[in-house]
Amino acid sequence: MKNKELIFSLLLLIAMAFWGLSWPLSKIMVEYLSPYETASIRFGLVALSFIPIMIYLKIPFKIPKKSFKGVFLTSVFNASYSILFFVGLSLGDAGSAGVIVTTLAPILASIVGTFIHHSTLLRREKVGLFLGLLSGGFLLGLNHISSLFTQFNVIFLIAALLWGSITLSSKSATSYMNAIALNFYSSVFSFIVFFPSFFIFGFSEAKNLGNIFWICMLIVGLLSTTFATTIFYKGVHILGINRGGSFTLLVPVFALLFSWAILGETPSLHTIIGGGIAMLGIYFINLFEPNHFKKVKK
Repeated sequence: MKNKELIFSLLLLIAMAFWGLSWPLSKIMVEYLSPYETASIRFGLVALSFIPIMIYLKIPFKIPKKSFKGVFLTSVFNASYSILFFVGLSLGDAGSAGVIVTTLAPILASIVGTFIHHSTLLRREKVGLFLGLLSGGFLLGLNHISSLFTQFNVIFLIAALLWGSITLSSKSATSYMNAIALNFYSSVFSFIVFFPSFFIFGFSEAKNLGNIFWICMLIVGLLSTTFATTIFYKGVHILGINRGGSFTLLVPVFALLFSWAILGETPSLHTIIGGGIAMLGIYFINLFEPNHFKKVKK
């Protein structure tokens, strides 16, 4: 069992690296093709790649009636997030965008979930949310209130909120169906929504795309989405929600590192500080257990 846990720990590390890698590679793709066409190709590729995985793992294609609402909401949120993701990347640094979304989304999901379920916050959650709000000021570079309303900040704040909403709606849907099946149907939905863009922008650009675009698309579609998502859900099942979920804290780090290595983006000090504070906030909200410190003392 320990060998299996070690293997999935390494696989989760690789999966998180691919999630982080998707940010700079997606920025490269939208330099070649419109965000709408790029999103359509990506989700078409992802949907096709999930089919053999679902067959191999014997995951039912049927959507349970109790999951219809959750599947629909997740699909709408995912399509909306994706277009903001691709449009926003054409406006600023991929690394900064990756840190904003991957660190603020869990915090915003916790805030929204508290209001929806009328739940009372635990002390650790209050600490985490305070740190999350504090980190937001650093991540968005709010040296002046007007900085909040830059196009880049607004797009990725909404994107983070949408990703947090995906987290909540997917929890509802996956109470009755497999998470991989949910990803399959949300990908099919996004492909259908964005496919008409080819008739608007034309097929000429898509026909003449170079190798760089397709290499990026294959990595983002097959490795960053299909492979990484499958490994994440299997890893959480093997390691548990706390240990498995803790690997997501590495995504903003990888997003910054790959954006620096591939695009030459130098992360600003306020992004690094804000990202660090946000990761600590996520830890308190989702992962903190009192015995963590007891183990250290021993």
